[in-house]
Amino acid sequence: MKKFELFITWLTAHASALNSFLGSVTVSIILGIPTLFLFGDTLLSLLGHVLAVLGHGLHLLFEFFESITGHILEEVFHLHKRTAEIIFFWSSMAVAIGLSWYLSHKAHIAALRAVTTARERRIELDESSKIITGIRIALIISSLSATLYFFT
Repeated sequence: MKKFELFITWLTAHASALNSFLGSVTVSIILGIPTLFLFGDTLLSLLGHVLAVLGHGLHLLFEFFESITGHILEEVFHLHKRTAEIIFFWSSMAVAIGLSWYLSHKAHIAALRAVTTARERRIELDESSKIITGIRIALIISSLSATLYFFT
């Protein structure tokens, strides 16, 4: 446990510097991979249980909404139960298709933004690494020339 506490102490001290230098997504990946490595068995089973409970809750909510809508369609339009279920099914299918298209369009735009941002960051890092390399070379040459001048 001592190593883990040291890791957490180091991480909290350097988290803001990492976030400003690498970006929040990269820091999340850097923090997420060791966390999954260390606590993956617990976290993934917990995540599975949470998703199962969420799925059951959403299913119950959908069934409740379907029941209310079915009764409203039956009473207002004097339809049979089966006809109201068919109307609700196709209406919900149209809404699901529309939402799927909208969300996939938003996901596509977000992916394009992420790719553009990653390219821009890579270019910035390449330029900064060239500058740092140039500074290192200049320091090496100046220290060598100073050493040669000192010993001649």
